[in-house]
Amino acid sequence: MLVECLGEGRGISLPAGSIAGMKLSTLAVGGYARIRKQFKVPIADMEGVQEKLAVIARNSFQSIAAQHLFNAILATGQKPPVLSAIMKQQCTEKGRESINEAMDIIGGAGIIKGPSNYLASGYQAIPIGITVEGANTLTRSLIIFGQGLNRSHPHLLDLIQTIQKGNDLQGFNRELTLVFKHAFTNLGRSVSRGLSVQLQTKGGNVVSYHEAQVSMSIHLHETHVPCQLHRLTACFAFLSDVGMILGGGLKTAEFVSGRYADILGNLYIGYACLWFYQNNRNVKDLAALLDFAMADICYRIQESMFGLFENFPVPFVGLGMRLVTFPRGREYFVAKDSLTKKVANLITTPTEKTSSSPRVQRIAFIRSLMRSTSALAPTRSLATFGGRSERCGKERLVLKHVRPLVFPESHAHSQATAEESKLMAEAERLREEIIQVDAFETLAGKDHRGQFMTPTWSVSESKHGKSSM
Repeated sequence: MLVECLGEGRGISLPAGSIAGMKLSTLAVGGYARIRKQFKVPIADMEGVQEKLAVIARNSFQSIAAQHLFNAILATGQKPPVLSAIMKQQCTEKGRESINEAMDIIGGAGIIKGPSNYLASGYQAIPIGITVEGANTLTRSLIIFGQGLNRSHPHLLDLIQTIQKGNDLQGFNRELTLVFKHAFTNLGRSVSRGLSVQLQTKGGNVVSYHEAQVSMSIHLHETHVPCQLHRLTACFAFLSDVGMILGGGLKTAEFVSGRYADILGNLYIGYACLWFYQNNRNVKDLAALLDFAMADICYRIQESMFGLFENFPVPFVGLGMRLVTFPRGREYFVAKDSLTKKVANLITTPTEKTSSSPRVQRIAFIRSLMRSTSALAPTRSLATFGGRSERCGKERLVLKHVRPLVFPESHAHSQATAEESKLMAEAERLREEIIQVDAFETLAGKDHRGQFMTPTWSVSESKHGKSSM
């Protein structure tokens, strides 16, 4: 009943709040990382920071893709309760991860709550979306797979209905036979697609490796050329059929149900990423972001499956599932460092606008396409980050031209012109303004400048004297 009542709403409102936080992190922290310097180097060029920036970009892309696909499904008149549960759980968790990574990057500016702290409110709001309308723990462990199995299996619900009738033995035998036929069909698909993708190499065509080579639509079953997600979907279908041998015990086996939910949720996110890419191919460098996001999705699905293999409650069943679906062992791995660096640079450097479409210009994973137009305070608004980071980027080009000691790859020894010197001075002023942390002259109504703060507790002289003795 909970899922029925929340069919549409929680798939829209709570993900929207999390995606707003991810967009904020992408825009503001991406610009901040380019502006902020440590050891005379922008922190956006430091690999430890790039690792966190790439996570923010990846989560933003995955969540926005899922949001667009879900809204497109709703526009057709459908009310998918299980998808709304996936949207809520996946997007809010990704929002939590992104805001935490963003807080790590901005450092002290994120822990002092004041007018310049643009992440504090979002950081405080994250637990709300995670908790309300079915806490994520409940949603993942009980609802997504528990509800999804009954609704998605073509014969299971009919089988349950024949049992409820009490005397429909013929109908029960018919539906049970169909359940077994369906299980063996999924077994065949899992093996055949597992073999077919072994012949598929990524090579230089990243997109065809991840997606089917025909036009995709909302009706994803229309695609027929095997791809990585098709293989993993067939494996999941087979593992779901095997999971039914637990019977009613599946409801209390929350470790198992939670892993099934992770697989189902990531499959939806993966197909959403492919669908979204098909509709936005003209965005420059989007293929690299797709590759990074899909590597994460396939790896997460694989690890959840191996968790099932190693922890399935029935002895030796997990081993059998692994031999059928992953006979060669693990085949998916996290993205390489070179791709991580490339994705991080997408949100820290100005990106060419390759389309004038308003919808494309609202894409949140390329920073130049998500400039804020809100009328905020003129000096500290988020709208200033884009222009100021661009100015600092121009400053870097000037420095590369006139300071070969800092940039060894440059052989120029010319002096900066008056215009270039003015640009560098302006960039430095803007940088200092952006990286400042809020400071307050009074705390709790007391002026604390130039002296230690008075403690709220006190120790009597007699006790203090005794303790000192």
